[in-house]
Amino acid sequence: MATIRVSQAQQWFLGVLAITVVLILVYSSRYGGTHRREPKPPPINPDPDPRKKVTVTFWGRNGNHMFEYSTLIGAAKRSNMTPILVESTTIWNMFKLPIQKGTVENLETFRRYKEQLPSGWCNMTEDLDTSQGAYLMGYLQSWRYFENVRLELRKKHFVFHDHLKKSAMDYINNVRKEHKKQDAVLVAVHVRRGDFVRQKRKGYTVAPIPYFYRAMNYYRKKYKNVLFILCSNDVIWSMDNLDDSPDVHYSHNTDGYLDFAIMASCDHMIMSAGSYSWWAGYLTGGDVIYYHGYPQPNTVMGNNTIRKDYYPPWWIPL
Repeated sequence: MATIRVSQAQQWFLGVLAITVVLILVYSSRYGGTHRREPKPPPINPDPDPRKKVTVTFWGRNGNHMFEYSTLIGAAKRSNMTPILVESTTIWNMFKLPIQKGTVENLETFRRYKEQLPSGWCNMTEDLDTSQGAYLMGYLQSWRYFENVRLELRKKHFVFHDHLKKSAMDYINNVRKEHKKQDAVLVAVHVRRGDFVRQKRKGYTVAPIPYFYRAMNYYRKKYKNVLFILCSNDVIWSMDNLDDSPDVHYSHNTDGYLDFAIMASCDHMIMSAGSYSWWAGYLTGGDVIYYHGYPQPNTVMGNNTIRKDYYPPWWIPL
């Protein structure tokens, strides 16, 4: 009886083994056998964007760089090219720029395009040669270079770093509480002095005291509840000479990036002069009042500025 049981067990084991071997062979022939064809790997493409590249010079300081960057984005959009940065810029310190960094080699063959005036528009970016790369050169200080991407610049490109945005909003909320104006319309006021006072012969001009009073009264008449936040590189002079009404707050920040983020986060703007002030007003997206006496006519600055190209027509001169 024991011998029969062992024989049956051996037969059962051999049967299971045979079935297993058959299944392995079938599986191997279909999925892993010598007849399997390996798929070809995709071709290595170091640059997935076949479009030609366009880049820009970075001359001057933060405000100048913002003009140059914006012109780059506008030109790339207009000509269906890929914008890249090959030069360093300090505006990385403020914004989460959604743009690729590269080198001149990424341009392959390229053509240089030079501006005609630092603060005037020319048509050089209207019809770029898209058969090769492009290198834009100049200060490029005209709203007309990037009017086609106005909203995109504010919503996508000039987005403050989280820590800077938080610091600016915390500051604004504290100012609202201090002045008991939680629902007030915010108007930024920029007072540029310093180097602009010392370089009048070149055409740099500072806005006179009556200009600020007139501009602030414009907003007081337009809005019943308004709060002014004044930023300056000479806050002592500003406090001694300008409005000290309860609806005016003077910023004592020494961080230029933070003051810029505060002004850009307001609803409207009273400009002083210069590209720093210009861009704070542009980013508010609201009403912007500017001093019509900048730059001074018949000077180096004045002769290199076309006002209708420099100041957007929807801004308000005083």
